[in-house]
Formats: sequence, structure tokens, C-alpha cells
Amino acid sequence: MRPKADTKRRSARSHEAIIDATLKLLGSSGYVDFSIEKVASEAGVGKQTIYRWWPSRAELVLEVWRDRLLPPLTPYDGQTSLRSYLETSLTAFGQTISRTDCRQAAICVLAEAHRDPQLYQRMEEAVYAPRIKLIGDALRQARKQGLFPRHYNIDLLIDSLYGAVWYKVLIRFEKVTRPYIKKLVAQALNDN
Repeated sequence: MRPKADTKRRSARSHEAIIDATLKLLGSSGYVDFSIEKVASEAGVGKQTIYRWWPSRAELVLEVWRDRLLPPLTPYDGQTSLRSYLETSLTAFGQTISRTDCRQAAICVLAEAHRDPQLYQRMEEAVYAPRIKLIGDALRQARKQGLFPRHYNIDLLIDSLYGAVWYKVLIRFEKVTRPYIKKLVAQALNDN
């Protein structure tokens, strides 16, 4: 009698191979040439295995983007200066999305999210909302401590900071640097 195959271990290996293949393909050929067929071939699995876990390439890329590509979220501790916190958070985010694999993941998910409102909602929950919340919480906490002007519109400030980073990466095809972020934060906080 043959021992039963360890399907959980095989599934975990297949899952990891798919994630690794997705990362590799996004970093090398980008969104335009990205397909489930190429991921399956690179991972050494059948397409049906991929579709068992992800209903579309955008869903696969969203998971990889969220879990493997984006920097960890760091809450504001109230001890660090607001400027330093914003600079550190935005630099980590900007430098990460400037990388080819992460930029291509963003392009893929954004392109598909324009046609799929449910995907857009999942992207917002996974990528945008947590980061916006942390920055908003930091600004509100700094405001309570008297370190941030009451008359500043927090939502507008967040839009100007993150909007500038996205614009630089997705429209201008430029990398985000620490000096750029320092100038951006200084201007946003109006202390040039």
C-alpha cells in the first residue's frame, strides 16, 4: 500500500512557486507581457492550479503586491517628529513602488480595477486605506499635541503627499529619492 501524498505540503510549495514566479515576471517583463500561462510555466504548475486560488491575474498580482512588495506599515509613535515620520514612511513607500516589480504590480491592478469595482475596493482596502489611515492618525495625533496646525486640511495634505509620490512613479517614470521626499514634506508642512 502506497502512503498518501501530502497534498497540503504540495499545495504550499505550489502556492509559493506561483508567488515567486509572479514576482520574477513582474520584475522582468512587466504587466504587458504578464499572463497566467507564463506564471504557470515559470512555477511549474497547471493554469487550473492558479485559478483555484485566484480568479484573475489582477487578483494574483494584488496579493503579491500587498503581501510581498509593499513596505510594512509603521504607526506613528508620538515621540518621533512628525516630519521625520512622514519622511520615513513616504520614502519607504516611494522607493518601493519605484522598483520595477512593484510599479508593474501597481499598473496591473490599477488597470484592471478601472473595470472591476470589487477589485478596486479590495485594492483600496489592501494598499491605500491602511497607509492613509496611518498618516491621518499621525497628523491628528500631532495636532492634538500642538505640533501640527489646526487649519491644515488633513485629507488634502495626505492627497498632496501620496499624490506626488504616485505621480512621480506612474506618470513621470522616475524614482522617488529621500531628498525629493524631504522637500515634499517640508513644503507640505509649510516649513521650507
